[in-house]
Amino acid sequence: MNRSAILSLLLLALLLLSGCRQSHQSSCLIMGTMENHTLDGKTIYLVPLVGPHDAAHVDSTTIENARFQFEVDSTDVKVIRVGYRYREGIEDMLVVSEPGTVNVHIGKLSSCGGTPQNDSLQAWKDSMERYRMLLYQLQTAKRKTNDKDAVQARLEQLYDRQQHYIADFTERQPKGALKDVLMKLYPQPNNK
Repeated sequence: MNRSAILSLLLLALLLLSGCRQSHQSSCLIMGTMENHTLDGKTIYLVPLVGPHDAAHVDSTTIENARFQFEVDSTDVKVIRVGYRYREGIEDMLVVSEPGTVNVHIGKLSSCGGTPQNDSLQAWKDSMERYRMLLYQLQTAKRKTNDKDAVQARLEQLYDRQQHYIADFTERQPKGALKDVLMKLYPQPNNK
């Protein structure tokens, strides 16, 4: 084989390898862990947040050694959940199937991260958890106090602060699946 033929073959091989690498980078690999092994052998599902929940749109896999994995080729917001019979005490988890590797932990308090939108999604989830905890504490205090007006004022301040946080958080997000969902969940007067 002459030198130009060898160089042509090497160039072709490099192009093919880079094409394979780029197609893998455009997909989302969801690497999941479970809180414990009690669901080994059970099915876990990747379900669209919005849209049809039929066989063509729902993916599933088996949990093995408290681990699971999904590969997705489109960017969308999805829900990871176990079957109905096994959901007690296990929190569903929203994920954005954006290019890259998303690390998910499913359990009593589920979490995600590893890509920009999923890191943001986890920050939003953490903020919402803090808000719910404070809301519960104030509602409990309101039932037990004689000064219900003071506690009600604190509840209204908490609500206003959370609404401002959500609006600012949504505004800071780059265009993408997460921002689209947040804008639908929390429409702002200037978001039409």
